[in-house]
Amino acid sequence: MARGLLGVGQEQKKQAYAGLLGSARIEAQQDIAEQSLKQQKEMAEATTAGTLAGSGAAIGFMVGGPVGAATGAAIGFLTAKLFG
Repeated sequence: MARGLLGVGQEQKKQAYAGLLGSARIEAQQDIAEQSLKQQKEMAEATTAGTLAGSGAAIGFMVGGPVGAATGAAIGFLTAKLFG
């Protein structure tokens, strides 16, 4: 009977370890996905800021030359940071 009980205990231990490993694997995958999303968001924000700054500079240049370009770029960048 001891051999049977030991076998049952060992099998339960294996199943418990397998469950813990599966849980750890899922958690690691979720962490990787969260990090990826965070990086994508940061890249999108940087791209938006650059696009709006460039657009602001172009419009500003058409209106007020180099000074207008600098002002437009600053306004575009701040708009991206405030609303992006």
